[in-house]
Amino acid sequence: MKARLAVLAVLLAGALAVSGCRSSSPGTALQLSPERWRAAVAARGVDPGDVPMPMYVSPEIRLVAEQLAGPGDDRERLRRLQAALLDRKSYAFEYDTIATFTASEAFAARRGNCVSFTNLFIAFGRAMGIPLQAGLVFRRARSEREGDLVMVYNHMVAVHPKGRTNTVYDFYMTRDGTPVDLRLIDDIAVAAISASNRGVEALRAADLEKAHVLLERATKLDPTLPDLLSNLGIVKWRQGDIDGAFATFRQGLAIDPHRPALLHNLAALYIEQGRRTEARAALAAASTRDASSYLFVVQGDLELAGGNPKEALKAYRRAHRENPKLLEPLLGIARTEKALGNDAAARRALRKAEKLRPDDAQVRSLLEGS
Repeated sequence: MKARLAVLAVLLAGALAVSGCRSSSPGTALQLSPERWRAAVAARGVDPGDVPMPMYVSPEIRLVAEQLAGPGDDRERLRRLQAALLDRKSYAFEYDTIATFTASEAFAARRGNCVSFTNLFIAFGRAMGIPLQAGLVFRRARSEREGDLVMVYNHMVAVHPKGRTNTVYDFYMTRDGTPVDLRLIDDIAVAAISASNRGVEALRAADLEKAHVLLERATKLDPTLPDLLSNLGIVKWRQGDIDGAFATFRQGLAIDPHRPALLHNLAALYIEQGRRTEARAALAAASTRDASSYLFVVQGDLELAGGNPKEALKAYRRAHRENPKLLEPLLGIARTEKALGNDAAARRALRKAEKLRPDDAQVRSLLEGS
């Protein structure tokens, strides 16, 4: 990429335990037979051979589910099943941020991220006749920078809808009564998210052709999830299809006009194209409630480059408040304080940055020049 700014790629890989009230319809493609699954996938314009059932209940899964859950009502059995999955002596399912598996793959590997855990837990529940489905939890996302790519980790959980409430099962034991923004999704949407995760992994490996194929597949399976379109837009941008990237980001914004990852990436693309006014407008439209701290870093970079150091400082300070362990806000604060003639404040920010990354070349260079 030509731009100095990082772009945000969204993965479903985090870990959180929550429960709360239902906030969406339960979806349509749930617990399909293999024949109906293939028909549903084909109807989305995707080859069914490329999309395995994420929650397929194999005979082996059915047998282990009954053994782990034991007797009792649905709630008792699900709690016992969840505890067993996390008990190193019983089943020992290990958390792996990157590994996105179907239920069958997770069953064999006994590890995976939140998508993998959700798929396996739902398959176990359905094997016992309990109608579980997946849900997306909307909250402030965790993020990590890798070069000019920021990985934003959102979250998927297994949900037991009953009446007007949901009970959510996850890597941690369920805590009842915690309100969350929860969107129930169907099995096709889970397959779309799995394809997107694999596409992001290909993007990280710089295999743009594979990433494009997987992310196109993801958006065909579920064109209503804006973060999938954000990821596809990044790939098109890196392939040199600037018009296609703009169109894809805008397609996602038609679904959610305030989605932070989309607006961050749109702003970064505008900046690369020298369209700073439009970049500023894109960032201003982003919802800050669940935005990555990097969005505020981009705001700071944009204001500093535009000759507005006081506004830049506000943005960098907010990024630092949101994530005190992030290096980039401190570097931004240091550069901005230096531009304002506040050498002592700049050095204080650099000392904090030095504690975070003692061997970082940027930190050392700025300290030596301060």
